[in-house]
Amino acid sequence: MAELTFGDILIRFSVNHEGYLTHVAEANQSDVSITIPADALTKLPRGIDALMSHVRIGGNADFADSLSFVFRHLRWDREADLARLVGPIAGRRAHLAIDHASRSLPALVERSARNIGEFLVHEGGVLVAPGEVDALGDALRHLRDDMARLEKRLDRVDKLIDAPT
Repeated sequence: MAELTFGDILIRFSVNHEGYLTHVAEANQSDVSITIPADALTKLPRGIDALMSHVRIGGNADFADSLSFVFRHLRWDREADLARLVGPIAGRRAHLAIDHASRSLPALVERSARNIGEFLVHEGGVLVAPGEVDALGDALRHLRDDMARLEKRLDRVDKLIDAPT
């Protein structure tokens, strides 16, 4: 038997003789305990390894290693679950629509961000284009150099005026 603790949630399960996970209701002594802190899911965008670095595993090492292998290679069969809910044809179409949306979403977000950025720069006048910032920096450097040369000339003129004749 194994215990999976995620924050305040406790799930007890065992592996039956066919290799399937089965829920266990009674509180027997568990062979493996897996504890995932509640804030560990914030590490998931950085990858499963970042999440797994916060997971604590105790108990039978062989059983824990086998469970780790299973959980690492576990894949959700979204189409089968959707088919059970809405039927095989609608489940297949919903699965394809979700799959297409999940592949298209990153490009859509990137294009939208680029369009919003261009609008804020060119139409809204809220942001400054990177090329304009570089041009302003160049102009300021030239102005600083011109001011330094002017100060040197003024110093020479002051020396000539103050010099005894």
